Amino acid sequence: MGDDLGSVAVARSPSGTPVPRQLPPVPAYFTSRTAELEALDSAAAGQEDDSADRSPAVTVVVGPGGVGKTALAVTWAVRNAGRFPSGQLYADLRGFSPETAVPPEDALGAFLRALGVPPERVPVGLAEQAALFRTTTAGMRLLLVADNAISAAQVRPLIPASSGCVVVVTSRLRLDGLHAEGARFVDMAPLAEEHAVELLTRSVGESRVAGELPDVTTLAALCGRLPIALRVAGARLASRPKWPVARMVAELRDERVRLTKLSPVGEASLTATFDSSYSALSPHAARLYRLLGEYPGLTIEVGAAAAAARVSENEAADGLQELADASLLEEVGERGYRFHDLVRLHARALPDDERFEVVARIADWYLHRMTRANLVVIPMRWRISTVCARYEDAPASFATGAAALHWLDERLPDIIEVLEETSALRQDELAWQLCEALWELFLYRKHYQLWLRTHEVGIAAAHRCGHVIAEARLRCQLARAYLDLGRFEAAESECLKAAELARGAGSRHNESVALDQLGMAAQGRGDFERAVGFFGQSLVIERELGIDRGVAQRHRRIGEASLQAGRTADAARHLRLAQELFTEIGDVKGEAEATLSLARIDARAGEITAAKRELARAAAVFDESGSAVYQSDVLVAFAEVAELEGDFDAARGQLIKALDLCGPIGGLRVERARARLDALAARRDHPQQPEPTAGE
Repeated sequence: MGDDLGSVAVARSPSGTPVPRQLPPVPAYFTSRTAELEALDSAAAGQEDDSADRSPAVTVVVGPGGVGKTALAVTWAVRNAGRFPSGQLYADLRGFSPETAVPPEDALGAFLRALGVPPERVPVGLAEQAALFRTTTAGMRLLLVADNAISAAQVRPLIPASSGCVVVVTSRLRLDGLHAEGARFVDMAPLAEEHAVELLTRSVGESRVAGELPDVTTLAALCGRLPIALRVAGARLASRPKWPVARMVAELRDERVRLTKLSPVGEASLTATFDSSYSALSPHAARLYRLLGEYPGLTIEVGAAAAAARVSENEAADGLQELADASLLEEVGERGYRFHDLVRLHARALPDDERFEVVARIADWYLHRMTRANLVVIPMRWRISTVCARYEDAPASFATGAAALHWLDERLPDIIEVLEETSALRQDELAWQLCEALWELFLYRKHYQLWLRTHEVGIAAAHRCGHVIAEARLRCQLARAYLDLGRFEAAESECLKAAELARGAGSRHNESVALDQLGMAAQGRGDFERAVGFFGQSLVIERELGIDRGVAQRHRRIGEASLQAGRTADAARHLRLAQELFTEIGDVKGEAEATLSLARIDARAGEITAAKRELARAAAVFDESGSAVYQSDVLVAFAEVAELEGDFDAARGQLIKALDLCGPIGGLRVERARARLDALAARRDHPQQPEPTAGE
């Protein structure tokens, strides 16, 4: 080894001292990385001002193989070479190549010779070499790039003595041991989409891809936005001028060949790059890496990783951190991790017989975690899945319903991926239970498109495994989405199917839910008498089954429909009964919903102060719920009270706040709030116009 560690180009200072210029050329088509370049600037700031009590500036550029660490380090070094009159040293330490990593004594020997030390005076031992290197570099302003380091021990002897020196290290590992040397760390991620597209466009030619921008964007995504892969894709297109970009996109869609086709000719392949990182892992982390390659979602929680490998959460956390330290996983938030797309392909390609069990293990973990969250959001809800029975006496896993909803919402993209993969693998019992467990989140946060999509999957899974009661339940859950969207015909169709299935299976509870929602559909159509009839039939079943919460809910429904029909006395009687029942069973949200309608009755009777007091009580409950939907309902009720007082500006303000909350969600609530806002504007301009009734 020796002088092959860097360029042997050596200039001479006026005094005859060698001035090494070992930096490689700047890579072609280097793109963006503004933030990372600024971080290197910041780390090196002030090194021109010699200070005996300051150490050389050391910066470690960390990231996965192929992300462009070397390109960044070299580009910054070349741009700043003029700041270092004593020269620039470069060494490829080959920490992650198939060959053995370069020993620090070999790198030091090459540096000493480049600085003018005669070969015969270069010591053999590392300690003596390091001492001579510190002596030689004392007082110098030198830039040193240590590329592809594998450990702090490999780099530490290469750090010069002079405070005017700057050291830039690149590694796939974090090299925390260099923190003692005052090192700063710059994390590198794949390029942003716009910059990945820019790199491809520059390498292929702007005129060549002018009409194919959507395909260029897709190609950048298939390359994982890794510069090494983007460079290979660009070179292949540039050398094939008759190929449309769409042809390469079609090739790379096949995951089985993507890594091979994105490997540079004559260089270590992407597979070999990832292999070298994988081979350095402990057996525990290596197993975790292989198994997590099958994880269907994006963000891997510690608990999910533990379930995938069937280890404790502490063991999983240690393994995940090792993978993150090796740049094979990216840390997301405090306890989340994410694969880079191409790294995931590598993990999936590694043989492991356990991989076929991973999706079911993770799905089961999510089902239990979701159930425990749901038990905090709606503790008394009837559920088909029997998982909840395991946690009847267990302490709550979330402090509040809002915290539980936050976790469910945050994990929703991964839950959907797990659900769909579970269904694709025909793990139908797990699939329908995951779908059922989405009820609380969708009820509170809506996500209508995802609600419809997931329930088509869940219903199909329940049907395939012949679970009639589960199918009926999921059809009712789907119908609720249609009700909220004002698609009453679709809601009725699902509820009629659910009722038929429930009767055939003898599931009175499911039949009651279907009747309840048929009442809601009739109410939405304005047929209040028919709605009260359906609610009454459901109420009879709830009483027969002894379900106090269901009885209270049906009284509330009858009260609300009666209020819309103009039968205020009947409405008040049912709503007060509902309020009392909810209070007895400790259902604060149900009580608040009944209170909301009672407040409207009081306001119309001229009891404005009482109405506002009741609304304030309901608002306090809904503010704790974590649901923008329920919070917006209170604001609309406040607007109605303000309008009755003649305070149109206050009413308008409340409606605008309500739309700000529920506008992004969509659905019938938004349409009704906007209609009220329009009606309010018309009424303000024409005071004789009658006010709209509740629910219009």
